[in-house]
Amino acid sequence: MKKLLLTICLLFTTYFTQAQFYGGGVFCSDCYSSIEAGGILSNISGLDGGSSKTGFYFGVYQYRYISDSFSFRSGISYNNLGAKVEGFDDPLVIHSINFPLSLHYTYDYKFQGFVGGEIGTNFFGKLPAYSSSDSFDHTFEFSENFTLLDASVFIGVGYILIDNIDINLKYNYGVTDINKNPEESDLKKNWLTLSIGYTFRD
Repeated sequence: MKKLLLTICLLFTTYFTQAQFYGGGVFCSDCYSSIEAGGILSNISGLDGGSSKTGFYFGVYQYRYISDSFSFRSGISYNNLGAKVEGFDDPLVIHSINFPLSLHYTYDYKFQGFVGGEIGTNFFGKLPAYSSSDSFDHTFEFSENFTLLDASVFIGVGYILIDNIDINLKYNYGVTDINKNPEESDLKKNWLTLSIGYTFRD
């Protein structure tokens, strides 16, 4: 777990430092950065006995204007995904580091709509387990059951509360199978994210 947290912190620090350096500066006069955090409701389609689980989310992003109303957004995010599984005490957990790219439309400097796609990773995770079982074994077996990479598409809406504070609602729909076993059902990650963000607008 310490390794996971260290990896996540390093990735986010590196990206955010670069975004702050280039954003709104000499190299990218139309760019600005943002950070977001929030909650997730996720499920795995095709998983027998699966139901939604809650998780959390954190991301850092950079916007680049292409007109007064449209902008591209790229970034990196951590998503605590997975599903509860009937008959097990602990849920399936997927620690997913994602790389999204989206097109944003802003109306009247208040309302936002966006669509995009993202590449996800499944480096770390934990299989469903009983409370008395060894969590290390389930963490180790995770990589044997799930693919390293996956993809999803998403759509979302947002509202600018004040100059620097946004609230966003986004739904991701998985388009690739994360199950390594071709003889079993396709498994796809789907999740709903509600987040609040701080954007470094001029």
